[in-house]
This record gives sequence, structure tokens and C-alpha cells, in this order.
Amino acid sequence: MNVDVQSLVVIFVAIALGSLIKGVTGSGLPQIAIPVMAIFLGVERSVVIMAIPGIVSNGWLMWRFRAHLPKTRDLPLLLPTGAVGAVAGTWLLKALDPRILSGVLAAIILVYVVVKWRRPELELSPTTTRRLSPPVGLAAGTLQGATGISGPLVTTWLHSYRLAPPVYVIALVTMFQVFGAVQAVSLVGLGLFTPSRVVEGVLALIPMLLFLPIGARMATRMSARTFDVWILVLLAASAAKLAHSAIWG
Repeated sequence: MNVDVQSLVVIFVAIALGSLIKGVTGSGLPQIAIPVMAIFLGVERSVVIMAIPGIVSNGWLMWRFRAHLPKTRDLPLLLPTGAVGAVAGTWLLKALDPRILSGVLAAIILVYVVVKWRRPELELSPTTTRRLSPPVGLAAGTLQGATGISGPLVTTWLHSYRLAPPVYVIALVTMFQVFGAVQAVSLVGLGLFTPSRVVEGVLALIPMLLFLPIGARMATRMSARTFDVWILVLLAASAAKLAHSAIWG
């Protein structure tokens, strides 16, 4: 990877921590791993490398929670527009100003976290979510393609449904999987998936495969309330990181 051993250790820990949190909540791997990796490898290279662990981790969680897929809602509305957004976002990977994207997204998430913390019973009606799901899917897919990270927006949106934890996880990772697959195809089409980056992506599977199952086992022992707190903490941390990126780059 053309980086020193100390940097590789930091990257390994970031992927391991992100995988552990993803096993618990269905999200967190790219939000944690890509910003850390980008310090040493650059944004574009980090996004490409993490495409492989993203697809594998989402596929594993989809299989684990597959029995709960029929209990989800709005996926037929979210997925097609998200796929379109992922293609568009990949093409815009070098053109969009990530600081503007980070600032807007941080503000949205922060407002939601504050409202949800003050009103934990808050839940969007099925009518509202059906109407808003297509533009949300498009925005989330665009973020995935442009930055490799759609988790903060998707997590915020699905959390407002107040789904049972297993249903929430399968809905979340299904969206991530579709976005990630479309993004990967787009990256190949743009010639960004070089042989060396494929090797790096495969090597990144090692910490992911070690820590993802640990997080998934932790999730099975959690109450719905504890799971809810984990999600809100993850969202708050994401908002803080995005705000930092927007202000200081």
C-alpha cells in the first residue's frame, strides 16, 4: 500500500472498529474506515478499496437477517433511485466539494438526533415515508457514489421508521448492498479499480471478517432500547465528524 507499518496498524484498527460497529448496528464501517484511510491513501483510493469489504460485509449481514426482509417497507422506492444516484455520484467523485456535502448532511443528522432524543416516540408515518423515499434514495445513492459513505443519511432515514432491530438491520444493509454494487460497477467502468487496489481491497477483508461476527453476536444480546441508543450515538458521532470535515476539511 506504499505506507509504513504504523500507518497500516492505524488502518487495520479503523477497519476493525468500523466492522465491529457495523455488526452491531448494520452501519459504521465506511464512516470510520474511509476518513482514516484517506489520511494515508487519499479519498479516491480509500473509496475504491473499501468497496470490496462493503459488499462482503453487507452480503454476510443480509444472509444472517434474511428472514426479516419481508417486514421492511419502502425498499422498492428507495433502491431504484438510490442505484441511479450511486452512478451519478461515482461520476461526480472528483467534481463535488466534499466540504459542502459534509456540512449539509451534518446539519440534517444533528437536527434529527436532537429531535429524536427529546421525542423518542417520534415516528414517520407510512404515507410520509412512501412520498419521501424516492428523493431520499437518490440523495443517499449520490453520497455513496461520491464519497463511499451513505450511512449517515440512510441510517437517519430508516431510524425514523422505528423498526425492530433485525428488520432495521436487513433494510439498512440491503440498501447499502445495492448502492455498493452499483458503485463498484461504476468504479470498474471508470477504470478506478486497478489490480493493486483489488489486492488492497481483499487485504482489507481480514480485519472486517475478524470483527464483523463479534459485533453481530453482541447485537443479539441487546434490548431494543439499547440498540436505539447505539444508533443515536453513531449518528451523533457521524454528525460531529461531518461537521469537522465541513469546517476544517
